[in-house]
Amino acid sequence: MDTPSLSLQTRIKRAEGVPFSQLDDELLAIDAQRGFLYSLNETGGLVWDAIAKPALVADVCGRLAASYDVDDATCQREVMTLLEGLRDAGLVEVIDEPC
Repeated sequence: MDTPSLSLQTRIKRAEGVPFSQLDDELLAIDAQRGFLYSLNETGGLVWDAIAKPALVADVCGRLAASYDVDDATCQREVMTLLEGLRDAGLVEVIDEPC
């Protein structure tokens, strides 16, 4: 079954129990069960911070667009690609509860 794409109105948050550690300008997590190491750069770290509590994808995009010189369409595309990858890896989850 294919997982649906995220939209700007999707509510998302960090998955419970995902341990990330700061190393210089990167956030790192090790998934020992799957044998993967995940790394987020500074921009990915801002996204990670933005979803500490449930947030709309649109709000996450707004925070990044305010921090960087990037147009809305590019920001939205990049943020959704990152969040979909994190969701597919089990690091974030889509939620139905209100923000």
